[in-house]
Amino acid sequence: MAASCSSERMQTRQKGTRITALPSHLIENIVTTVGGNSPIDAFNCKLFRDSLTLDAIYKTIDTNRLRFRPFSVQQYEVISKCRKLNNPHVLFNDGIAKYFTIREEITGKQLLQDAVDQGQLDAIFVLGMMLMTEGIERKQEALIMLNSAYVNTR
Repeated sequence: MAASCSSERMQTRQKGTRITALPSHLIENIVTTVGGNSPIDAFNCKLFRDSLTLDAIYKTIDTNRLRFRPFSVQQYEVISKCRKLNNPHVLFNDGIAKYFTIREEITGKQLLQDAVDQGQLDAIFVLGMMLMTEGIERKQEALIMLNSAYVNTR
């Protein structure tokens, strides 16, 4: 009996079920989670590449963890798509670049605030530190922001 049960299991395993047989909303959840947590693995995954039209992936992917050739077309396309969808990691990077490099302080701060509104921790820390230098009233706002981020990450 045990041998027949084992051989049934082996036959089922050999037939296999492909992940593509799952409902599309489940595939989207899997790909979004993998893409957000491990973008390098996700880009190497055929399922991810086949699902590149899913906006949810571009909204959550951490672009800092992607590795591209310098100035590649693929990098430009991915970052542009993320930018259009207000990806918090891209908002943070753009905010830092505008504020400190290009000296567009108002635009840079607004981009950082947009990233903070989406819960991007680096943006919360940087904007919190910037607010602390702007006087006692803003210092209190910064402390509340930083404490809230600390509590939410625990």
